[in-house]
Amino acid sequence: MNKFLKSIFINVGIIIISQTINSQNNGLKVFTNSTIANEPNLKLGSRIFLSNVVTPKIGNFISYNYVDNSSKRETRIHRICGMENDTLEIVHGIVFLNKINIDSGIDHIHAYKISEKLYKEIKLAENISDDFFAFKIDENNVICYISDLVAVKYKVTSARQIEEKGQANEYIKSIYKSDWNKDNFGPLIIPKGKLFLIGDNRDNSEDSRFIGLIDKSDVLAVLIGN
Repeated sequence: MNKFLKSIFINVGIIIISQTINSQNNGLKVFTNSTIANEPNLKLGSRIFLSNVVTPKIGNFISYNYVDNSSKRETRIHRICGMENDTLEIVHGIVFLNKINIDSGIDHIHAYKISEKLYKEIKLAENISDDFFAFKIDENNVICYISDLVAVKYKVTSARQIEEKGQANEYIKSIYKSDWNKDNFGPLIIPKGKLFLIGDNRDNSEDSRFIGLIDKSDVLAVLIGN
């Protein structure tokens, strides 16, 4: 994992949603989202509504129990990108499920290398929060984290930072025993009783790519509105 991602994971990679219960009737729970790991679709500080009577399906955001390396139990939230018996593969940063592109039509956030001057213009014009990081990498350029729609608007899509196939990520290799990385991963057949989850802030999310598959029994609720 490069130094930029290491820094980000320390600060915002852990997906925790702080509960501010307004109603728990009929399986409905209301939370305040306290992470940017699912931006731009789940905004930091926004209210999110979850239900434990809805059956999870591909594309849903779900909350789930997770125990970290220090045995601390957390509630996290990510999008379901694979279920049991599915074949998941990430090719050049695009998620394919059973050979179908499931990223199509969803706006994600990725890392882009652009000039510092342009980033300042984009940040001001698009009202990008200081919660999003930009790292200066040389005298003129930064690595910044912007949505793909913003990248299209400012014609910088070719500046997206993608890890090449075969460039092993040490964290991913320790879990899956293969020379995969966040952008070139799999193919992986999802085992029975497991889920593969990914955050929409693709380069800023500690999800199944880095922590492994999630047990279906750990699912708490499904997002039904935000």
